Amino acid sequence: MPINLVKGQNHVLNMNIFHVGLGWDVNEDVSSYDFDLDVSAFMVNANHKIPTDDYLVFYNSEKRLKVYLEGNNKGKLVEPRKIYPYTAWISNDEMRAQSRPVDPEMSVIGSIDDEDGSTSESGDDETMDIDLSKVRNDIQEIIITVSIHKYKERKQNFGQVERAYVRLYKQGQEAENQGEFVYDLTEDFSTCASVEFCRLYRRNNEWKIQATGIGHHGGLEELVEKYT
Repeated sequence: MPINLVKGQNHVLNMNIFHVGLGWDVNEDVSSYDFDLDVSAFMVNANHKIPTDDYLVFYNSEKRLKVYLEGNNKGKLVEPRKIYPYTAWISNDEMRAQSRPVDPEMSVIGSIDDEDGSTSESGDDETMDIDLSKVRNDIQEIIITVSIHKYKERKQNFGQVERAYVRLYKQGQEAENQGEFVYDLTEDFSTCASVEFCRLYRRNNEWKIQATGIGHHGGLEELVEKYT
């Protein structure tokens, strides 16, 4: 059974390689638009800033890993893994549908962008792959966030999002109720367009997780301003 974290709680991570699954349900009755929620990872140094733009891993990252587009491996990463520039695709839409964002060391691999929330009926909506052994030495924290795309235009906020959670799990623990750690966000984020779900951080030569649940009125742009 996973360890259920509460807001502010810290716990030592007993693993280097794992997945981060994030999920939510949307109350579609309150908006005529699809909800486009985006997962991002801010990899920050001791100054709480990303060293370069390459250490914001999000849907529009310039460094990408290709995925298989058909067959039994559809959606999985093409092996051997190779980083491609965003210019390898004709358009941004094609890039986001056919690849996953990644940092230069391939320590954090982001999710394929789910623009219309089509996976939100069950299971994780978006998933990141993390290998802490590959994180560059000056990175002290990895902050996992979710933001609402076009929240102003569509008049959307996290008050219309229900049953949000983040979980850390190993290979073989893909089932929705499995994992090593789970944090259910039960706070009221009705005025927020982005939320910091959790952070992974180094302390005394070991990695820990903290359930944060920090809401922001602005979307991704407010998070970018905070960590750049």
